[in-house]
Amino acid sequence: PTRSALMTGRLPIRTGYNSATPPGIMAGLSPNETTIAEVLSDAGYKTAMFGKWHLGDINESEPQNMGFDEWFGVLYHLNAYTQESRIGYDPDAELGKPIYALVEARRGENLTLVSPLNLTAVAFIDEQCVKRAVAYIQNQSDSTEPFFIYLPFTRTHFPSVQNPKWAGRSSRGPYGDGLMELDSYVGEVLDALQEKGIANNTIVVMTSDNGPTLDQWPDSGFSPFRGGIGTAYEGAVRVPCIFWWPGKIEAGKTSNEIMCAADLFSTFASLGGGAIPDDRPIDGIDQSNFLLGGQNNSNREWVVWYLGSESAATTMPAAIRWHQFKIHFKTYDSFQGPASEYGQIPAVYNIEMDPREEHNIAGEHDFVVNAGIKIYRGLVASMRQYPNTPSRAFPNVAATAG
Repeated sequence: PTRSALMTGRLPIRTGYNSATPPGIMAGLSPNETTIAEVLSDAGYKTAMFGKWHLGDINESEPQNMGFDEWFGVLYHLNAYTQESRIGYDPDAELGKPIYALVEARRGENLTLVSPLNLTAVAFIDEQCVKRAVAYIQNQSDSTEPFFIYLPFTRTHFPSVQNPKWAGRSSRGPYGDGLMELDSYVGEVLDALQEKGIANNTIVVMTSDNGPTLDQWPDSGFSPFRGGIGTAYEGAVRVPCIFWWPGKIEAGKTSNEIMCAADLFSTFASLGGGAIPDDRPIDGIDQSNFLLGGQNNSNREWVVWYLGSESAATTMPAAIRWHQFKIHFKTYDSFQGPASEYGQIPAVYNIEMDPREEHNIAGEHDFVVNAGIKIYRGLVASMRQYPNTPSRAFPNVAATAG
C-alpha cells in the first residue's frame, strides 16, 4: 500500500491497493493510475528503477509499463523467493505462475528473466541493484536530460539471508549485518553523485514503507513505539525519512512535522516541473517549500490510514493523525490481529506527550473526535464522487461484493 501511495500520490484505498498482493494473484496497479515516473517522464526526465516493485505481476502493471524507461529487480516481497525451500511447499497450491527470479525490461517490452532466485540467491539482490543504479548514474551524468531513479532495496525484510561479504560484520547478527550492508549501498549511491559532480543538482530521499515486523521469528525488528507493520500505531507508521540536497536543504536539520509517502509524489512533481493529474483526487501535498526552508511547518495537518482489503467509500479508517493527536477507530495488534472495534467513542492519544499511545484521553477531548469525523466525512464525499478502484489484493471478492 505505501508503495502505491508513493507512486500515485493517492490513498491506497482509492487505487485498490490497500492490502499487499501475494505472488501470482494476477492483479496489479491499474494502468489508469498515473505514477510519478510517468509524471516526470512527461516532464523530460529519464526514469529507471532498480529493486522491489510489489505492485503487481501482470504485464500492464509492471514498471516498464508504468512510466519507467528501464528496470531491474524483483516483483515481490523478499520472502516470496524462499517459498520453494520451505517444508511442505506444493507448487500446485500457487495462485498462478509466480516469477521467482530477477527480471528486467525496457519501456514497453516484456520481462526478461535474468536469474532464478532462491534462499541463497536473495542475499545478492541489493548488491546487484545498487551496481545497476551506480552505473546508471555514471552513464547519465554527462547527459543534458535530468533523471529519476527509484531504488527500493529488499533489505531489511525477512528472511535475513546474509551476503557473505557482510556476514559477521556487525554485533547484531544477520539483521545487523544487513543494516550495515544497506548503509554501505546508500553510501555508494551518494559517492557516485559526488564523483560525477552532480550532487548539488540532485535530491536524494531515503525512507521506509513501514515500521518493523515484530512477530516474525527470528527476524523481528524493534521499535520504541507501540505496534509494528500491519497496524496503525506509531511503530508501524512513524518511519525515518531523510532528505539530502547539498546547498539546498539545510544539513543536520530535524523535524517532527507530518509528512506521508503520498507527499513524495506531489513534491517530486513540483520540483521536477511535472503536471499533477487534475481528473482525480490527489492526496499527496507539495512539501517542497517546507523542505527547502521557506517555511517551518509542513503543509499537512492530518493523515489517515485504512487497513485491510475493504475499499468501499464508507469504510471507516483505522486511524487518523490530526495535529498532535491520533484517533483510533479500529486497531490491530499485528498483521494477524486480533482486531479491536471501538464502540461509541474512538481512542485518542496525544502523540507528542504520549508517543507510545498508552493513555487514552478520548473522554476529555471531544473536539479531537469531531475533527476526525469531519475528515472522514470529507473523504467519504470525495470517494463517492470519484469511486475507488476495487481491491487489487482480492479482486474477485471485491468484484462480487460490488
